Amino acid sequence: MTSIIVPEIEEGIEKILLVQWYKQPGDYITVGESLAKFSCEGIEFDLFSEKEGTLKELHVAEDTIVKIGDLICYLDSGEALSGELLKEVEKQEIIEDKEPLENVTSLAEKNNIDSSIYLMNKNEEQALFSPDSQTVPVSAISMTYKEVRSLISHLYQSAEETFFKDEAGFFQDIKKMLRSRWVYMNNGNVIYDHNIAALFPYRKYYELMDEDFDYKKHLDVAGFIGDAMTREEAAKSFNTTDHPVYKKIIALDDYSTSKNPSISRIFANQATNSSKSIAFKFNGYDIQSFDVVNQKNNLLGKGFFVPVFRLNGENAFEINDQMALHLWLENRLVPSGLSAERQKEYDYLLALYQLKGLDHESFLKELPSIAIDSKTFYGKLLNSEKVRADIDTYDEKMLIDPNRGHWDLWPVHSDEKPLTIKLNEEIMARNPKLDIREDGIVGIDFGTKSTVVVHQEESDFTLPMRIGVGYLNTEVQDWHYENPTVIEFIDLEHFLELYQEKEGRPDTRWQDVTVSHNALNNLMNGKSDHYYSILNNLKQWAGEKKNELRLKDKRGYAVVLRSFLDLTDQEINPIELYAYYLGLYINNQNNGIYLDYTLSFPVTYEKEVREKILKCFERGLKKTLPMPIQQDEELMKKFRVTAGASEPAAYAVCALQEYGFEPEEDEKTYYGVFDFGGGTTDFDFGIWREAGLKESRYDYVIEHFAAGGDRYLGGENVLELLAFQVFKNNQRTMRELNIPFTLPAECVKFSGSETLINESQESYLNTKQLVEKLRPLWERHERYEEQFGKGMIRADLFDKAGHAKLNVELLIDQDEMEQLIEERIEKGIKNFFESLRRAFARSEPGKINKVNILLAGNSSKSPVVMNLFNKWIEREVQNTQNWGEVSDNLFEILPPLGTEGAYLKQEERNRVVNRDILTAPTGKTGVAFGLVQSRKGGSIKVIDRDMVNGESKFKYFLGIGRKGKLKTVIDQEEEYNIWHLFIDASEEDFELYYTSLPEASTNQLDIKQAQRKKLRIEHVDDSAFVYIRTLSPTVIEYVVADEDSILNGVYLSEITKVELS
Repeated sequence: MTSIIVPEIEEGIEKILLVQWYKQPGDYITVGESLAKFSCEGIEFDLFSEKEGTLKELHVAEDTIVKIGDLICYLDSGEALSGELLKEVEKQEIIEDKEPLENVTSLAEKNNIDSSIYLMNKNEEQALFSPDSQTVPVSAISMTYKEVRSLISHLYQSAEETFFKDEAGFFQDIKKMLRSRWVYMNNGNVIYDHNIAALFPYRKYYELMDEDFDYKKHLDVAGFIGDAMTREEAAKSFNTTDHPVYKKIIALDDYSTSKNPSISRIFANQATNSSKSIAFKFNGYDIQSFDVVNQKNNLLGKGFFVPVFRLNGENAFEINDQMALHLWLENRLVPSGLSAERQKEYDYLLALYQLKGLDHESFLKELPSIAIDSKTFYGKLLNSEKVRADIDTYDEKMLIDPNRGHWDLWPVHSDEKPLTIKLNEEIMARNPKLDIREDGIVGIDFGTKSTVVVHQEESDFTLPMRIGVGYLNTEVQDWHYENPTVIEFIDLEHFLELYQEKEGRPDTRWQDVTVSHNALNNLMNGKSDHYYSILNNLKQWAGEKKNELRLKDKRGYAVVLRSFLDLTDQEINPIELYAYYLGLYINNQNNGIYLDYTLSFPVTYEKEVREKILKCFERGLKKTLPMPIQQDEELMKKFRVTAGASEPAAYAVCALQEYGFEPEEDEKTYYGVFDFGGGTTDFDFGIWREAGLKESRYDYVIEHFAAGGDRYLGGENVLELLAFQVFKNNQRTMRELNIPFTLPAECVKFSGSETLINESQESYLNTKQLVEKLRPLWERHERYEEQFGKGMIRADLFDKAGHAKLNVELLIDQDEMEQLIEERIEKGIKNFFESLRRAFARSEPGKINKVNILLAGNSSKSPVVMNLFNKWIEREVQNTQNWGEVSDNLFEILPPLGTEGAYLKQEERNRVVNRDILTAPTGKTGVAFGLVQSRKGGSIKVIDRDMVNGESKFKYFLGIGRKGKLKTVIDQEEEYNIWHLFIDASEEDFELYYTSLPEASTNQLDIKQAQRKKLRIEHVDDSAFVYIRTLSPTVIEYVVADEDSILNGVYLSEITKVELS
């Protein structure tokens, strides 16, 4: 019981007025809560508590004058049990009764005057502690019942891992006891026999003999419920004259009344409901059947009944040492003969074992007599990030340094009445609000293959963060800043159970769900039946509105997720979970806490997809914020996740500055971005200029007025294209080994592929395995030509039954592969220039002196890209029909940042470069850098002319087939909700072709490169027409009408809505 007194305030003040009690007897008080209001000379004070406990009797009423030092109330914070060592039990051979749990776990109560309660002047700074303090020592931790159970379970598991190891001194001593076979128990009148995993009664005055042989009188001893031995148990246990119970029987025999040695008989059940027993002869120690019904002492000697208390069932003759120790703990047995050190360890293990099985009510009864050794709690605190995200363990000084402390110890408001776990030593708690990066911002480039995170704090200096790399003490590598967009599900059900238990920083486990490099490695090295446990297409899934997703974790739990847009907040959302893991790497006690986030998106993502991804990231990132922050409404008003510039525009912001473009006054820098990423290639076109008079808060303005892209030109898609060609070229081998494959985008089936192509997990894994084998060729790794010049590679693949086929030899033609790469990239570059011409002709019809082409994305590093751009630039410059009379310098290529080509170009432009700085922006990380540089409130203004009320323009060119070409009828640039005459209505069926490729604008696109949609009208009329209008980036409507009535909204058929994909 802690006495609360009125502490000293100022010298000379002896009395003050207790104005109001904030709390009443029975209320539970947490650290930092106000107990009462005081007043002195017109100044009000609050009484704050640094202790936790239940408020007991109030000694002073409201509106009462009290003296300094007066007792005003009691706070019951319970007793301080030593948690490292539970109370040592006296070891003796004979103990009358089993000791209750509290005698094992309690120490004497300590009554003292607690000086850790302080007054605070409301008009002054707080003296020592308030909810806005920075750090404070705590001697008790408030938890919910679930959290306490989790803690006790964690502590027991840790203790078991320590004590149950074969090499542990504790377990070595237990094994020695078990090797001796018989173990006396201190806290009961019993002895353990390891031969049968059972107990026997053992004390001097136990009635072993009964003339009527009524054994039922003697079944229960010391709280144990006994039974008669089976014949097998009797034979197994009483197989030696050294049996301690047998020795006791001999000591009771009376040899003076018999000329011959008496025969001692121990009765046991021979069979169910049998009247037979087993008789043990003293002299010959023989075993024989004997009828004991109505028998008393006779010539055969006295009869004895010895009940057995089984710990592991009947005839349990073979149990290991770990099982024996578990049985002792389960039955609250305390072995005799342990050293003082081992006894303390055993008592600690026993207390934890009993506590972890208690229900809520029982736990409340035991709580006052329990304190946890602070150091046993260190592991949970210091490894909190290690358990969640495999991040380095915090150092121990965090918990004892007054200037540091741990977030998880800071008190949290809860509707559920918390339980208090006392500590035997104080630990430092840290207010997480102290670590908020008030002026910080985080930029996240959520990529197809990898995700990049950068941050700014109190200046414009931008740094990338290591994400997915938990070993922060290791030397930084460039790949640390590119986090694979991969998530692996090992035990999804258990993860979700933990994830949903807390709103902030739940106790999830890395061993249940992993991400990033670890998940990617497991994907490449896993078995085929684990393929669906790993997602490596998160971004594609989100972008495809009607694409379902199948998951199956490594424990066999399976679920089919609906399309991304159809998911509800109550369903499993992989995007949210991935964002949660990103947040764990961002918000921790190494980095601090960030509240302002900005995300980039591809130019082709629709508004509803962007908004839903933002919501998913908001939920996932918020989940990583400590609860004291989430419970602060004013602070949470600052928390936000917003959409920043599009990916190519964000890269342009970064790259144009890195290359030193500083336009002044009316000078304009024209740019085009070719963002060749892992999944798609995005185009962006615009102007970089100095801010005008009405834009005085900014330095520069970027106006992007047109966008486009090549949907399937991505580094990973190129690799799948190559893999499919290798598969196709080796189809005979694939048939012989029954190896299936997928059909990648833009690939077509071949003759005889019916039995080889499917969408099984084996097919997907085979595609992935072959992709990785071909990656050195695509990325031009060192000595790749030696590897592929031999014309053969080996790959580990899987047949349809999931059996591994190791080192499958596959023929490969390197020249053919490189030709495929060049043809596919050239197709994308051709479409880039088509988009560029359209963009500048529409938005900047005047004379353009120069267009700077910014290459972005890791795939742009390929030398094939630079060679093909030079080829097409030469062709474009010579095409006066497109550009008029221009100089040879109309286009300048700016290589991806971070490459040698970029360094040379920067030096050419008199920029100082340092090739050894790993944190500088690259062709990949530049997007994230540009995001924070173009942040809201920053010095760069972003104007997006390519959006219509926040929505992207229509994705496709619509048209009809004419002589093998696509004739465009409706352009991407057409406004929404405008009817366009498409085709006559003279027949019931008509066909619509569509594509996102800019080449369609020339009416020369091969019709085979476009997708086809078969449609039907209800009203056939030779004099009417089919009209089409666009509604959103992927949705159109069509209707039948005549030329006059369509203008007045009069139709000849119902309007039909169609979604294109």
